[in-house]
Amino acid sequence: MQGMQLFFYELYGFLEFVCVYYSTILGFCAIISVFVLGVIMTLRSSLFSRMVFGKGVLWCMLIPVIFCGKLHAYYSTPLGVKVFYRWYELCSTRWISVLYFAGMIIIGTLLVVKRRGLSRMVNRLYDPGKYSSDYAMKEYPGRISSFCMGCLKPTIVISEDLLEDDAAVIIKHEETHIRLGHLWILLAYDILRVLLWPNVFLHLCVRFLKRDLEDICDAVTIQRNSIDISDYGKTLLRCAGNMAISGRKPGPRGGMSFAWDDDYKVLKRRLERIVGRKAYSVKAVKVLIAVVALLVVATTGVIKANSFARVNDIGKVSSMCFSNDTDSVFVDYDKAIVTGFDDECIYVDSKALLDQFPEAERADGFFYFSVGGYYKIPGIGGGGGWGELDVKEIHEGILKIPNHNEIDIWNRLIMWL
Repeated sequence: MQGMQLFFYELYGFLEFVCVYYSTILGFCAIISVFVLGVIMTLRSSLFSRMVFGKGVLWCMLIPVIFCGKLHAYYSTPLGVKVFYRWYELCSTRWISVLYFAGMIIIGTLLVVKRRGLSRMVNRLYDPGKYSSDYAMKEYPGRISSFCMGCLKPTIVISEDLLEDDAAVIIKHEETHIRLGHLWILLAYDILRVLLWPNVFLHLCVRFLKRDLEDICDAVTIQRNSIDISDYGKTLLRCAGNMAISGRKPGPRGGMSFAWDDDYKVLKRRLERIVGRKAYSVKAVKVLIAVVALLVVATTGVIKANSFARVNDIGKVSSMCFSNDTDSVFVDYDKAIVTGFDDECIYVDSKALLDQFPEAERADGFFYFSVGGYYKIPGIGGGGGWGELDVKEIHEGILKIPNHNEIDIWNRLIMWL
């Protein structure tokens, strides 16, 4: 019975550590993402406003953000301390950390339920049979903006009342979304929204990401399939008109929809880009993707090089207290009292110890020592060893105290995280 109680006590401590640690570093990432998202939105509406592929690659700036949780700058620079320390301090309050994790669970559950609901709706539809595609096809009995969904098993859903020529264009469009990996991009963005949920701008900006992906898909679909611009634009207009008549269906918002949007002006600008489009160089696009990939990897590498490692040794630092006043803890940074320690023993200078705690000469009690250990980020760590010393056992010279090492399975799991 006691063994079971000890197990659950240690499990609680482990989960509490995980909660505080990850809420702290993910909160830092959420703060950084606010600034990065501001840069993305500013550039896509100014310098990159006419660059279809340029706007798309701007969103890659969010990738390194997820690695920004353990930067040295948060603790070593005046700006870092000023901007981020408040969150670090809040996370030391356990309920804030629990609240952060609760938010992730709620947001994640809502997104999963939304995706599962869309998947169940699509599974109830019938295969039209009259259209050919490299991917599964489903036909919706009514007017709906055709869309694609499903990362592992992509499915294209089209409206039953589509004209044959329109259906051919739309199917090519949705196939392009799938081949370009846009469904995986949306999934990755949803995961980012879950992890960094306090940044409300991430949730608001998903529509802008979809718009940029639609522009890329339009350009690639038209050029790769040699579709007439006029026919493509007319198809888009007819689908948008059907949506206006029938009303927007909430289901397609979970995938990449051909004609759905929340703003007529946005649809108008999309048509203008289609009409005014110029052929792009496939080679230039490949070079752009390669350069962006290298920049993302390089940026991530720089971030990792300036971040705390997975496990950081505290070094030969020790702390101690006397049993008559356990609230008064002395930290020995200079190895004046604890001259050293190894896996077996802690070595204590008795004279220096009594000089620091003169009350011990006139009282009975115990000294408690904590030595070594590790930290993930400053203030959050564990491990190390401990020892105790009866005042009656103090004698001149160096004292040898048994070192009880606390690197158990829970600490090893924490070190691995």
